[in-house]
Amino acid sequence: MNILFVVGSIRKASYNQIIANYLMEKYKDEYNIRQTDISSIPIFSEDIEKENWPMVDKAREDVEWADGIVLVTPENNYSVPAVLKNYLDWCSRGNRVYTNKPVMITGGSTGHWGTIRSQGHLRQIMRSNGLQSIVVPRIEVYFPKIQDSIEDGKLLEDKAKSLIKGFEKFTDYIKKNEI
Repeated sequence: MNILFVVGSIRKASYNQIIANYLMEKYKDEYNIRQTDISSIPIFSEDIEKENWPMVDKAREDVEWADGIVLVTPENNYSVPAVLKNYLDWCSRGNRVYTNKPVMITGGSTGHWGTIRSQGHLRQIMRSNGLQSIVVPRIEVYFPKIQDSIEDGKLLEDKAKSLIKGFEKFTDYIKKNEI
């Protein structure tokens, strides 16, 4: 099974990258795993949409390769980071690579509510006509005060129980639905 990770943060010491790293390391021997780079994708505009953008082509190819996608998002001003929304805008155009792709959403923030609001917005975005992905139901994994779940740049094992359970539900869904 091919699992793609997309991290909605481009910060060097990103807490959300640490969450993604935890899952990618833990399951590297069970699944084919890759992470797409969204940091250099240009700001979407119909004025430049038809130009040659190799980084956009690569991001779309990664989605086509994947049997399922894990979106790991921080929360910026109660919503989805611009870099993640921009990536999704590009993927919603042309052949609409996210259509019918199973998606798991998770993420962490330093605040008390974790990423509950950005994940809610992301669920709406993923159901849009241009994306039409399948946000796998009954998987809600939030990391409030994420800084308390990390030590030496790694997610603490005892803080990852809901993440592991959610990821295993996600991969079980993909297996059962043979998507």
